[in-house]
Amino acid sequence: MKEQSVLRTVLCLVLLLALMAVGVLGVNALTAPVIAENERLAAEAAAEAEKALLGDSELLYDRADPAASTLTVTADTVQSVYRDSTKEVYLLRLSTSEGYSKLPIELTLTIDFEGKVVSMEVNENPDDKDLGEEFPQSFVGQDSTLSDVALVAGVTFSSSAIRNAVNDGFNTLIDNGLFAAAEKDDSQLLNELIPAVYPGIVNKPGVVQGEELSGSGSISTGYKAANGSGFVWFVSGEENLLAVSTTLGGVKLYNTAGEDVTASVDAGLIDEIRALSEANADDLSSKQIKALGKMLEDGAELNAVEVPGLCSSVTGAYVAETSEGTRYAFAARPYGYSNEVMDFYYVLDEEGAIAAFRVSELILHSEYFSSYELDDASYKEGFLGLTAESYNGEQALISGATMSSDAADTATRECLRPLRF
Repeated sequence: MKEQSVLRTVLCLVLLLALMAVGVLGVNALTAPVIAENERLAAEAAAEAEKALLGDSELLYDRADPAASTLTVTADTVQSVYRDSTKEVYLLRLSTSEGYSKLPIELTLTIDFEGKVVSMEVNENPDDKDLGEEFPQSFVGQDSTLSDVALVAGVTFSSSAIRNAVNDGFNTLIDNGLFAAAEKDDSQLLNELIPAVYPGIVNKPGVVQGEELSGSGSISTGYKAANGSGFVWFVSGEENLLAVSTTLGGVKLYNTAGEDVTASVDAGLIDEIRALSEANADDLSSKQIKALGKMLEDGAELNAVEVPGLCSSVTGAYVAETSEGTRYAFAARPYGYSNEVMDFYYVLDEEGAIAAFRVSELILHSEYFSSYELDDASYKEGFLGLTAESYNGEQALISGATMSSDAADTATRECLRPLRF
């Protein structure tokens, strides 16, 4: 009897599963045509929208078939270019993967024959943080200088990627002689120099991280780096200049062409820049010496030294004499997640190899993340013995933590560079 009961139970289960399978097949049979029809209607709607947008536009460039295109395009962001002679506009399809998520951000840009933006739409943005409605609208009416397009605070990676893609679109039309580039004023030219001449004050997208300051005398305004590495100052006069002043003792001045003109300026101006910088600087030395001192043998005295040519995230450079020989110590403060400052410390031996490595915190706001993979102790040990020649960037990678990886890479490269003072 017991065997018959078990058999009946098995048969019932088999029958139930069969009925469920039939039900699923029936539902699929009913819904499949509906889904297919909806997909067809969506495709038709997209095609109609595309036709309404493009009208009778002439295709000038197609990345899928560049050999058949009439334009020469070097920027990977530019996917296609159309010319609408009736509306007197160029329509560009742009795609950039330089946002925060590294997934494609799709854009449609319309520029008139005079070189002014008519419209800019973000068609697809996979990044979590919203750019807001005002950012795309800020492009309307802009010329190739994009002088009034400000990046979105908290979304600097994606907004910077979009701005750069639009700039690629402008350059494509300009380089092909479709209209002339607009002239940038001195202020914009000097601002654009900052990432190249002073990487320590900007994040990875090249956006200044710091407090705006008022100047005095011939110095109009400036920025104090959020990481305490130094300042940039805008100097007014017969020739407008950009001054970079670092906590490591360096002062350099550049003209609007990006030329180093330090040697030709009056010594009084350099003194003025130093004085203004010192008046606004924060003292980081005590904190740095304490942290680096723990990485050396007991009793080793750290002496601060100047590295005038270093305009980076390095905020302290020291030398110490130990029983094992001379040691060079550095503190660097690159920008991590949400552009927050991270503290890295390195001690190098006489051969320029990392003898000790320390970081205050590798994963900022770890409570919000679960995808990163990090064995803290093994990660730090992986830096020991590395030199400027053997370090290749892979040692800084943390799976799932891009910002921390970038910060570690920046700090390591910059601290391995100045081996001898």
